[in-house]
Amino acid sequence: MVISVVSLCYAIIRLWPYLEGFEQYGYLGAFLVAFITSITIMFPLPGFAIIGVIAINPDLNWAIVALAAAIGGGLGEFTAYLAGYGGAAIITPRQSKWYKMAEGWMERYGTASIFLFALTPLPFDIVGIAAGALRFPFWKFILATIAGRLPKTFIGVYLTYLGWVLLQPYWHLWSELAWWFWMIVGVCIAVIIGGSILIWRRWQAGR
Repeated sequence: MVISVVSLCYAIIRLWPYLEGFEQYGYLGAFLVAFITSITIMFPLPGFAIIGVIAINPDLNWAIVALAAAIGGGLGEFTAYLAGYGGAAIITPRQSKWYKMAEGWMERYGTASIFLFALTPLPFDIVGIAAGALRFPFWKFILATIAGRLPKTFIGVYLTYLGWVLLQPYWHLWSELAWWFWMIVGVCIAVIIGGSILIWRRWQAGR
C-alpha cells in the first residue's frame, strides 16, 4: 500500500505534463476513467493516476471526485458479473484457488463477500464472476460493489490530494529526484510499518 502511494506520487510528478489535460474533464472524467478501468477483466488498466490528477485540481472538490470515481468503478465491474453469468469467464489454475474461495463465500455470505472484495486489494473480478455464475441479483451486486469501493477510493484520493498539498511547495525539488529514490523511500516506510506490526504481534502473543 505504502509503496503503491509513493509510486503513484512519483508517476504523477514525472507524467504531469502528459496528464494535465485530464483536469478539464472534472467529475465526469473521474467517473469515466474509473468506469473504463474497471470494465477490463483480470487486466486492470492504470487509471488512478489520472483520477489523482483530477482530484488535485483546485477548482474541484476531491471528495466529489472520489465519489464519482467510486460509482464509475463500481458500475464498470458489470463485465465480471456478466462473464460469470454467461459462462464466458476463463479461470486459470493460479486463479482457481481464489475463485473457489470467492464462490464459497458468495454462497454463505452473499453481499458481505462482494463488499469485502471491493473494499480490499483482493481480486475483485473473481468474486464478480462467482456472483454472476451463482445468479446473484445484479442490483445487489452493483450496490455492494459501490459501497465497498467508496471508503477505499476516498482514502486513496484523499492521500493523493494530501500528498499533493504537502509536496507542491517543493515541486522543483521532487521532480528532480530519480525513480530509485522514491522506491527506496517506499521500501523503508514499508519495512518500518511492517516491522512495527510484527513486533506488536509478537508482543501480543507473548502476553
